[in-house]
Amino acid sequence: MKLIKGAIFDMDGTVLDSMCVWHQLSQGFLDPYGVRITPEDYAAIEGHTQYQTAEYFARRYPQVPLTAEQMAAGLNDTIAERYARLARPKDGVTGFLERLRGEGVPCCIATLTSRMHAEKALLDRDMLRYFDFLLTIEDIGVSKREPDIYLQAAARMGCAPEDCMVFEDAPYAAETAKKAGFAVCGLAEPAYAAGETLLRSVSDLFIERSFDELAGKLAGKAAG
Repeated sequence: MKLIKGAIFDMDGTVLDSMCVWHQLSQGFLDPYGVRITPEDYAAIEGHTQYQTAEYFARRYPQVPLTAEQMAAGLNDTIAERYARLARPKDGVTGFLERLRGEGVPCCIATLTSRMHAEKALLDRDMLRYFDFLLTIEDIGVSKREPDIYLQAAARMGCAPEDCMVFEDAPYAAETAKKAGFAVCGLAEPAYAAGETLLRSVSDLFIERSFDELAGKLAGKAAG
């Protein structure tokens, strides 16, 4: 594998085993009000911030007796509780991040999770120190169906896309990064099992279970 000058990591499902935090989150929150979220709703809120999502649901389902502000606060409380209770570092990821730091490779997070939750989730697990910066949905404003978050991350690290590797578990996001010129390391994630064939097809490296599988397969060097 060629040398890399920068590493861009997704968070949920990639550095954290945390997809369970988001499973049925909005549906569970709205269940008491008799709301059934549709596939069209999920498509409409893709790439939205947490507050924008709350605004959408407040407009879409006026029978829910909550303002957008109250809904956003309730969702945020639920997300924070779920991260604290359920999220764990991915197997082998801490050792891998230590290795990249030792080799002088800049690392960052590129996530559609809000900054308040992303920073706390990583800080609580003593992982924030491995990343030079975080880019979140609030910074970018579009989903990972567009390459903006990866391109901005590479630019901040002073790297060209072809000199960076993107670590992703979401097939559509990995495909976006690949089309934008990045090397891709895909990770098997049960939440995206239906798209694993696509994920494998766009991945230069693939992790089945643990970052330990990358030993001897990836070399890095400091930018410069």
